[in-house]
Amino acid sequence: MKFVIIGLGQFGRALALYLTDNGYEVTVLERQESAVDEIKNSVADARVGDATDPRVLQRLDLVGDDTHVIVAVGENFMERSILLIAQLKELGVKNLYARAVNDLQARVLRLIGVKDLFRVEDVAARQLADRFINEGLMRLRKIDAKHSLAEVKLPDEWIGKTLMEVDMRKKNRINLLTIRRGKADIAEESDDVLSTPEQPVIDMPEPTLEFKQGDVLVVFGKDENLQEFVKKYDL
Repeated sequence: MKFVIIGLGQFGRALALYLTDNGYEVTVLERQESAVDEIKNSVADARVGDATDPRVLQRLDLVGDDTHVIVAVGENFMERSILLIAQLKELGVKNLYARAVNDLQARVLRLIGVKDLFRVEDVAARQLADRFINEGLMRLRKIDAKHSLAEVKLPDEWIGKTLMEVDMRKKNRINLLTIRRGKADIAEESDDVLSTPEQPVIDMPEPTLEFKQGDVLVVFGKDENLQEFVKKYDL
């Protein structure tokens, strides 16, 4: 799987670096040479060019089944962005994703046939709201209206006990998927409230595994049970 990201604003640049760090081939296209210079040594391919120029687009590999094209331009939408997306569809791009900054942009994009839209601001707002609502859960991802995946600190009274002894599935009605243990890759003092240290995980914890101080539990369950767990152990 490879990605072509058009636009190197804050979002486009962050997305390109994140995908590259996770082992994917990333090509970026941006009009401003200074923005391309800043990232060219960090991605597979970085090009300077006007994406609304058909000749520029034709020089990119955009139509493969495993190629995902992300239009990450934001504020300066209007005619230029509409023209760009229309040309991408005309070229036969199969996996096309476009950023919509507001409802008007989303409606226009849907009218020209773009189905895969994303609102970066909405995603960040939902994540932050979930963090406020589910205080005590370090990270939460909704699975459906009632269930979530979450990360939570280990209760102090569980240090030295085994998974079998705490029997959290029966007593707390939540399932342990894995445990984060070890040195974090991201500094604890990060000023991003939505970031979480990426500690290594233990693959398939055994019932006899003994919990250690500093463990982070990755769990699944109903939202109400997750909240009860946090309150019960004052996490």
